[in-house]
Amino acid sequence: MNGRGSRPDGFTLIELLLSLLIFSIISLAVYSSFAAGVVAWRRAQEFGSIHQTARLLLEDMAQELKNAGVIEGFAFVGEAQRLSFLTLRQRSDAGGRSVNPRITRVTYEVRRPRAASNDVLFRVEASDMKRSQEGGRESELMVGIVSGLDLQYTHTDSKGELLPWRDTWDVSDALPIGVKITLVVGGTRFTKTVFIPHGFREKDKH
Repeated sequence: MNGRGSRPDGFTLIELLLSLLIFSIISLAVYSSFAAGVVAWRRAQEFGSIHQTARLLLEDMAQELKNAGVIEGFAFVGEAQRLSFLTLRQRSDAGGRSVNPRITRVTYEVRRPRAASNDVLFRVEASDMKRSQEGGRESELMVGIVSGLDLQYTHTDSKGELLPWRDTWDVSDALPIGVKITLVVGGTRFTKTVFIPHGFREKDKH
């Protein structure tokens, strides 16, 4: 039997409440750190996905521009937020050899579909020259959330010097020597400059 003034076995109510309070504070701190880590991981994954999508899109656009051409009646259309041109489409077989090459018109444009809350970048393709004239098109969604698309064009003077970039291309029977593409996705800006080897060069007037 305990003597007078000795402490009884176990915890008092105050000690239990204090222990629970300390445990709750520690648990909250651990959970907050874990939740912040999960959010950071998700943002990194989303940014990586966006970056990969934008990079592949710009590479595809660059390849199509390098294969661009002009045929009478099918002009290169270059605007500040829209690009439409003829290009040679080539597919590779299992051995990496080019098969079934064909000329098609591709158009890149930003528009907002019905019931959508954000702009979307579409790649529109006319599968053959006849359908291109008749308006037959096949649309393909490229990027689902686009904040902006900015396109600029340039060519060279008679001395081979690049002229200042401009927002439109109005030489209907020729290609620009360079196209600068700026794509803004999820607050991130992606820029690529494409030079077309057979683009327009001013001739010496003398």
